Amino acid sequence: MPGFNLIDNEWIPCLMNGEVKKLGLLETLRDAHEIKWIYDPSPVITASLHRLLLAILHRNFGPADSEGWKRLWEQGRWNEEKLTDYFARWARRFSLLDENYPFYQCASLPFSYELPIAKLFHELASGNNATLFDHTIETSPDAIFPDEAARVLIACQAFSVGGLITYEKGQDRKSFGSANNAPLVKGGVVLATGNNLFQTLMLNLHRYSGYHGEPFTFDEKEDLAAWERDEEIRAEERHLRGYIDLLTWQSRRIKLRPEQSSNGKVLIRYAVIMKGNQFSDRYSLHDKETMLAFIKREKPASGQDPWPTISFREDRALWRDSLALFQSVENQRSKPKTMNWLSDLVLDGVIPSSRTYNLSVMGLTTNRANIILWRHERLPLPLKYLHDEYLLASLKDALDIAEKAGKQLRWSSWYLSKLLIAGDVQNVSKQQKLEISDFQHHLSIDIPYWSQLGIIFPDLLTRLAEDVTRDGEDTFYGSETIPWWAAEVRRAALAAFDEAVSGLDRSARMLKAMTLANALFRKRLNNILAQAQEPYQILAERR
Repeated sequence: MPGFNLIDNEWIPCLMNGEVKKLGLLETLRDAHEIKWIYDPSPVITASLHRLLLAILHRNFGPADSEGWKRLWEQGRWNEEKLTDYFARWARRFSLLDENYPFYQCASLPFSYELPIAKLFHELASGNNATLFDHTIETSPDAIFPDEAARVLIACQAFSVGGLITYEKGQDRKSFGSANNAPLVKGGVVLATGNNLFQTLMLNLHRYSGYHGEPFTFDEKEDLAAWERDEEIRAEERHLRGYIDLLTWQSRRIKLRPEQSSNGKVLIRYAVIMKGNQFSDRYSLHDKETMLAFIKREKPASGQDPWPTISFREDRALWRDSLALFQSVENQRSKPKTMNWLSDLVLDGVIPSSRTYNLSVMGLTTNRANIILWRHERLPLPLKYLHDEYLLASLKDALDIAEKAGKQLRWSSWYLSKLLIAGDVQNVSKQQKLEISDFQHHLSIDIPYWSQLGIIFPDLLTRLAEDVTRDGEDTFYGSETIPWWAAEVRRAALAAFDEAVSGLDRSARMLKAMTLANALFRKRLNNILAQAQEPYQILAERR
């Protein structure tokens, strides 16, 4: 049966010249300067493909320091000869269907434990997973081609959700029948993106020097990619051997079963999926993972990671926590290490601080073993945000304005609900409290407010970075932008209130409650906005 070598076969979806074209590993890296973006509808696949490419680049190009990074950046493309030599050395290990070393898999797994290939897909119905995006039936699984299987396989290793898993007969169920989350499940993976794929990969190519502790301390001789190791992974807990080990971490032991169709094409319909390498419950990726932001738990419970990642939430857009992507605060939060590295490159004069790139944040949200949603959010990245504390202070003020107005908006929906159900009485019964909560939830007043601000937040980031005032040795940002943002916040809050009450009846009691709630809400909203933007208005008058 024909194999499928990932070096030359077409499987990575690349956007170039206005269309998506599939390329092999060598062509993708060789022509990275001509490729706009790696594109897949699944954000977890997109993130995983970038990490695979970065692992290959780190193995071949380092860089050991900012000078090495600068030389690579100025070349504008990857050294094809070096890549060709590397792929020639490991050619067989990049074969998806090799009998002895199938890529990212375990050849020794018996097919007697195979499951429908849908088990590898986060977006397909499988087991307890909610049918969010598809209605595939497990008893009659569709077959997929090797190129799609390769993409899903790589994403599965990085984003598999923990829970019960297949294990072999005779094995201990406690040790082998349950697997932890893969490393990226709980976090929003942050990628800085440039004008083409070469720039994107370079912007995320962190300094690589285990001796100097970059991105963390490790022995470079022991730091091997998954395909460079002779031994198969096992269902066991272990520590990282290095950064490339992290980028190619194998959280599952997998074996694809190929079959040949009547027209000679290779198809994948089933796969064996079992527990792979695991991190212990006491092992934290904080200070190791470069593409995640972390926030410290004040009082972690027993077994909880004291440094959980900043993640997507069903009820909260990630931009509201964007300060954590740009700024670290000791013993409180840590921005992604790639952002620290970019800041170092700016301070070393390698990249001008005036440059603006973009951020992509990709990931999924889970509830126990179920996937609730996946998301891909994009924000502009003026590099000033990575090191300018004055600019970050103004961004914090802008975010605080939105949060304080949002709090008043939620209060207005509670107050309106209370007036309708309990009137002006002070002591509300338990039953009335439940009814007030239900009615407030029905109003869903937050949704249009945060949605509208999310549309204009990227504009805020760009405008704020350009809105600088210097007064002697002092630097200020936002004299014009913060008042503009406050006005937009006010407009969004009032519009959200009006939208929430637009569908209510127009009885005398309802109109009275709406009038009282609206008047008091406007008064409180105006007070907090006036107070928040007063320093910036004074600054504007001094310009």
